[in-house]
Amino acid sequence: MKLVPLSADHLQEQASLPFHVYASDGRLLLPANSRLRDPRTLQRLRQQGSLYVQPADYAAWRRGVAQAVSGALHSNATLGQLAKARTDMVWEEIPSQPGEEWEALVLMLDKTLNAPAPDKPWVERVLRIHAEVRRLAAGRRIDEALFHFIYTGGCRTAFYSSRQALRCMLVAGEAARELQWDDARIALLDKAALTMNVASWRLQDRLARHAGAIEDPEERAQIARHPAEGAQLLRDSGVDDADWLDAVRLHHDDALAAQPLATLTPGQQVASLLRRVDRYSAMLSRRAGREPLSATQAAQQTCLGADGRPDPIGSLMLKAMGLYPPGSFVQLASSERGIVLSRGERANQPVVAALTNAEGMAMVEPRLRHTTQANHAVRAALRPGEMLVDPPLEKLRALRAMFK
Repeated sequence: MKLVPLSADHLQEQASLPFHVYASDGRLLLPANSRLRDPRTLQRLRQQGSLYVQPADYAAWRRGVAQAVSGALHSNATLGQLAKARTDMVWEEIPSQPGEEWEALVLMLDKTLNAPAPDKPWVERVLRIHAEVRRLAAGRRIDEALFHFIYTGGCRTAFYSSRQALRCMLVAGEAARELQWDDARIALLDKAALTMNVASWRLQDRLARHAGAIEDPEERAQIARHPAEGAQLLRDSGVDDADWLDAVRLHHDDALAAQPLATLTPGQQVASLLRRVDRYSAMLSRRAGREPLSATQAAQQTCLGADGRPDPIGSLMLKAMGLYPPGSFVQLASSERGIVLSRGERANQPVVAALTNAEGMAMVEPRLRHTTQANHAVRAALRPGEMLVDPPLEKLRALRAMFK
């Protein structure tokens, strides 16, 4: 019987699970639909250590979660109803695809911000999406989330604005933790990241599919106006948080870069950090007629000062994301090429899945490489276009489970 790991976090999140839970040797630990509110049951399962489920059961459950949450979002459900949708969902046997939860969030955000207006409940929906992103990306799943949005941003132009907003939220959130910001400040940062481009959403999507420079004067003017117009749209839609409004209005303000973060208001601090993260994330992303940069090229252009050394915010981002963030491509000292699965203890020592061998031939199965070992150390970052094989995402998901 084939089994896949189950995060113990689900034991705390759910009232029950609609599938059997097994030990690594196939012993049944918990029958399907058993109640999880009994402290003794929870303690027994946690003492067991690793938990496992059958792949088809887990895949169908997660697909049902995404569909139930999406339906709740677009029916103007309350936050309580949204939470209920995650557990009392419609059970459907639909094959799972890697990254489906993250793609559901991309679609939710795009539908929410594609045509916002003061008379629509779009701000409330943004708050629900924000809560769902943080729930899914909690704990060790943050690297999985970063992997998805950095990898897909480098190979897709569809839903550019939505991917950029979610990627900025996650990257900026990691930098904010290095700053030891409290939960309230990080929540402010998250909301600003999701809404900072609301006034240019459709235009940015269209430009991502357009090769060449912006020639239309009105389009250039709209790009210049979108921070102020975004803040005004938020205000007209009922947002009265001055720091949130300032963060959106100032997220392209170059003057903030010259001022130490400690001297700024909370809204200005968020804007200053988002300004840098926005540029970094955009450089890792594909647009029509423009290939994404490698991770080190993006870092060099956004994290280093005129003297070639990281400035304070640049240092913060490098410490938070590493030189080779999840979802980026690298070449190893062994001449193998692969994709970064997870950040490591040091900025230059990520966990990598090797995809091609030293001769450049695709491997039948991706191989886990710990770059702390000299023969597997990272030699160089690669642009996505320099990787000649597509990552086998289903196999990478299974490989990631091995080192969680």
